Amino acid sequence: MMVTCSKKKKLKKCRKSNSDEIPQHLVMEIIRRLPAKSVARFLLVSKSWANLITNRDFIKSFETRSCSSQPRLLVCFIGRTKPCQRQYCYFFFSSSSSSTTFLSRVKCPREDPECFPCLPHYANGLMRLGYGEKKLICNPSTGKSIALPKVKNIMSVSKSLFGYDTVNDEYKILCMTKKSPDGIKPHSRYEYQVLTLGADEQSSWRTIECSIPHRYCCNAYVCIDGVVYFVAKTGADLCLMKFDLRYEKWDLLTRLSSDMSRLGEDCTLINYEGKVAITTTNTSGDTFNVWVIDQAAREPGWLKKSFSIESWKFLSKLSIYGSTHTGEFILAPRYYSHDFSVILYNPNTNGLRKIKVDVKGSDEFKHGRRMRTMVFSEYFQSIRLL
Repeated sequence: MMVTCSKKKKLKKCRKSNSDEIPQHLVMEIIRRLPAKSVARFLLVSKSWANLITNRDFIKSFETRSCSSQPRLLVCFIGRTKPCQRQYCYFFFSSSSSSTTFLSRVKCPREDPECFPCLPHYANGLMRLGYGEKKLICNPSTGKSIALPKVKNIMSVSKSLFGYDTVNDEYKILCMTKKSPDGIKPHSRYEYQVLTLGADEQSSWRTIECSIPHRYCCNAYVCIDGVVYFVAKTGADLCLMKFDLRYEKWDLLTRLSSDMSRLGEDCTLINYEGKVAITTTNTSGDTFNVWVIDQAAREPGWLKKSFSIESWKFLSKLSIYGSTHTGEFILAPRYYSHDFSVILYNPNTNGLRKIKVDVKGSDEFKHGRRMRTMVFSEYFQSIRLL
């Protein structure tokens, strides 16, 4: 039976009117149940749907629902897929005890082909990538990324910190830039700039003052409840300092204990049960030391935990990358191998759990040169940066 042109128009109009009458709360519930990559497609359905998906309250409700599901780890492999390639590839996987899922691949340029990039940092669904002045913020769930504006500096970028302000729902990047030669006093050689991601002034960096002379001396840092913690040198002492993202204020929290005076490149700052912890590994890779800050004392001090794991059983030297919400330490090899696994160690029971990260497909990934590893806890899907 033939359908006339007028009937086709009526049918199209009817379908359109029916779709427009879907209650908004039902639309929200449907979209909340979808994977992050699928949500991006609905931005093109209509202007009202796009406004809904990009609404701050909806974004947070989507993340809350994702957090309520089975806890998953975010595993990142970093490296060049071809020799002398002027970019690094970041491969993101979501892993649990039952499955491994490929999330996305993000490419990031680098200035020096022989220089390894600064390791990525994860904060509330987003990741900071990059080296030197060329930095990106990406969403590992979708692979979407944005390039950060060039930092205002005279000589070079020294260090940068990335974190999430839980009160104002804002992401901020703190950058320390070198503005004068090495012959001048360390504190006056640097200036500090802040960028608020998503703010009206995003295109420019803001210079802020720092009243505490210090020199950032460790690549590791951690953001907990809107405060970034890092190790710095103040005079002759190594100290734990903090930067409050909301108020953009510095504070010297406490000095490091004497047995923490020699922190190597394997030093890591992690969130352990809501507290700052500093971890190191001995040269053999078998003994791990963890200093947890004791904020209950009159003056903040450190509580030390030590444990040993026979790394030879895992055919690779292990590093601590963080901890789970149940207090298990997350350990993994520094580089990818075909039998790559993440180890969860429970210090209370001395028990180990092994999570196999089963990487399938992606010939480009498997033929890459020595892929560096990073593992992050409490991963959840985010629809930011769609």
